[in-house]
Amino acid sequence: MKAKIAPKPEIVLLYQQEKIKNGDKLPEILEQMGIRWKAVTQQELCFTTGELAEYRRKEDGERQELQQIPQTPAMAMGGIAGKRLDQLLNALNREQIDLPVKMVITPHNESWVFGELIEEVCKEHELFLAMERLKRLSMRAQTLENEEAQQLVKLAKDALARMRGREDKQPDREELESLADRLENLF
Repeated sequence: MKAKIAPKPEIVLLYQQEKIKNGDKLPEILEQMGIRWKAVTQQELCFTTGELAEYRRKEDGERQELQQIPQTPAMAMGGIAGKRLDQLLNALNREQIDLPVKMVITPHNESWVFGELIEEVCKEHELFLAMERLKRLSMRAQTLENEEAQQLVKLAKDALARMRGREDKQPDREELESLADRLENLF
């Protein structure tokens, strides 16, 4: 017999909603879908994601100040999966709500300090964008027949292959962007 795990209550944590393009429509969408939401203030960034979502009891005691305050608006979705998640994301697209940092609250990231989680997801997003740009430019540069282009394409392919490997061997955003810039200068 399989143990049933009770689903977490649906909640959306919003940070800097006022900076989101068309963000004023977001509470209405959430309320229409019956999803509880909470605006997270800068002072609350030092709480864990689980505490803010009310999945965990707030710990008593002092909180450490964040070393860096996130500047990017963000949305964390808890207890929302499958068709419900698709419905929410489709509603965001339909209303042209431009929100680059969206994340799902998981058992793993519930223990993360919310401000640090936002920063980490922002870094991952920037790395992904740099990787996609490098892929696009290296595919375009393959049609060029000069030696410099072919060498850069080889370096780009190597960097992209390392993205799939061990974390300690992966290129950082700066390396990917530098290669992409060099490829872009060929055109």
